[in-house]
Amino acid sequence: MVITTVVVAGVVALAMVLSRRPRGGSEQATQEASSEPTTAASAEANSSLFFTRHARRNPPQTPAGEMSMAAPSTVTNLIPDWENKVDEILGSAGSDPDKAKQMLEMFPHLPPDGQEEVARHVSNLLPDQDYPSMHPYLTNAALPEEVLDVLLGDVLNRPNSVKLPALLAVARTPQHPKAGEAKDFLELFLEQDYGDDWAKWQGSMEQWLKDNPD
Repeated sequence: MVITTVVVAGVVALAMVLSRRPRGGSEQATQEASSEPTTAASAEANSSLFFTRHARRNPPQTPAGEMSMAAPSTVTNLIPDWENKVDEILGSAGSDPDKAKQMLEMFPHLPPDGQEEVARHVSNLLPDQDYPSMHPYLTNAALPEEVLDVLLGDVLNRPNSVKLPALLAVARTPQHPKAGEAKDFLELFLEQDYGDDWAKWQGSMEQWLKDNPD
């Protein structure tokens, strides 16, 4: 009786164990599913997801916000209503030198067309003795060529004591759009070509001015 009971209990226990094990087919299907190669569509989706996450982890070094904040800094330095400012200066009761001074103060904050117009006014208003205040603009190689044309035309109408030193300064300024023209004018006056020997140009110019005072 006891032996029969033990045998029955063992059979029941064995049946329970067998019932809990997964069937061979299911287990094989699971392994095959896990080892099944990735399809092209899923690979593309995974690749897209990787690059999206990669891009988010590595944002551009210059955030868009900083660029949008930095860009207006140049714009805010410009004078938006410069035409009205010029008209106000020209219509004021100040002297010509004062008007020229006010316009020169505006000059760095004007767009190219404004600089060209103001340069024409300053050419008429600025006396020869005050020309040194215009000199830095004439030798500025970064200015638009149209503006430099006006400034060069102005200095050619000045006395020789103003004109020749200004032409020499332009001629010896690297990358200046008018350097070649300035050297040609110097050669016409001095009747010599010293190439890039600026010390000889300087000495010859000084001697010429002594021999040909204004």
